[in-house]
Amino acid sequence: MALTLTTHDTGYADPDEPTIAQVLASLDGRRRTLATLGRSELVYVQASGSVGAGFSVEYQEGSLDQHYRSRNGALPLAQTTEIFVRYARGDGGWRDGLDWERIYFVQPRTHWSGTWVGFAALLAIAIAVIWYLRG
Repeated sequence: MALTLTTHDTGYADPDEPTIAQVLASLDGRRRTLATLGRSELVYVQASGSVGAGFSVEYQEGSLDQHYRSRNGALPLAQTTEIFVRYARGDGGWRDGLDWERIYFVQPRTHWSGTWVGFAALLAIAIAVIWYLRG
C-alpha cells in the first residue's frame, strides 16, 4: 500500500528518505507544526512540534482504539526522522526505544437539545406558545 507524507499544505506520494528529512526539518512550530506519514487515515505515524522545541510522535494502527503517543514529548529531529524513515521502509522496529501510551477516544456526548428530536420538540413548543398567545 502506498505511503503519503503530508503537512498542512503539502503532500508527497511514496516519499524517499531525503524528502522525509526535509519535511520534518521544515516544521517550525508556527505555521508548520504537523507531519503525517501514512497508508490511510487510520494507519499512520505523525509528528507535531518543531525542530527547536522537539517533537511528539503518535501512531495509529487501524482504529481509534489503537492510537498511541510517545511519553517523551520532546524528541529531537534526528530521532523523529529515524522513526519516520524506518516506518517508511516497513521496519517494525521503529517503535523500539520509546515508551508509548495509549490515547483513549471518548465519544462526545450530545445534549438532547442538540439533536434533531430535541430541535423538533423545541420548535413544537415555540409554535404552541405563539399559537396560544395569539389565540
